[in-house]
Amino acid sequence: MSRFIIGLAVCAAVIILVSGNAAISNAAPIAASTFSANAEEWRLVSTLGYNGSVTWSATGGNPGGFIYGQDPDTGAFGFAAPSKFLGNVSAAYGQLFQFDVASFQQPDSGTSWVGISGAGYTLICNYNTPASPYPAWYSRSITMHENAGWIDLSTGLPPTHQQMLAVLASLDGLVIATEFIEGLETDISGLDNVILMPEPTAMALLLMAIPATMLRKN
Repeated sequence: MSRFIIGLAVCAAVIILVSGNAAISNAAPIAASTFSANAEEWRLVSTLGYNGSVTWSATGGNPGGFIYGQDPDTGAFGFAAPSKFLGNVSAAYGQLFQFDVASFQQPDSGTSWVGISGAGYTLICNYNTPASPYPAWYSRSITMHENAGWIDLSTGLPPTHQQMLAVLASLDGLVIATEFIEGLETDISGLDNVILMPEPTAMALLLMAIPATMLRKN
């Protein structure tokens, strides 16, 4: 019983602390692009080697500004992240990579995946294609964990724990593929609200541990 009371006291103290300073338990993203002012150095790329500029719009996003691009060739196309999303992003391990996508034509099965590369590995993870065309926006997220559906392109198998950590420790490429219509070379896709989240802060970890403390027997 004494441990239960102590657990309640700790819980109350943490709630007071967090309510007084919410930033303690909510770490800032590792990197984020909301496209409120410009295209933030994102690029339009394809699996056939195309690398060109995106188009930025100050309105029409989810909400506010967003970027978009037209399919440049017969390969799968999408958006390549700028340098602020790259480098040592080990803190993203096990956390979410979030983004909003839109298709300017009625989507079909398409090619919807996120690709990351680093340490000599290239990994991809599929996400769900939008269900209807713009102005509808669809929020998507992928977990940066080896068991979250990632595939090593060199083997066709899920990456190992060590491989996933190696990629995140030296990330040199991050692409969001947005080929939502197979075979059409005039399709246009949009991107908004890209966020790479970090691992939980110490305060968040404490919050997750409290229930176990409270349930221990005396």
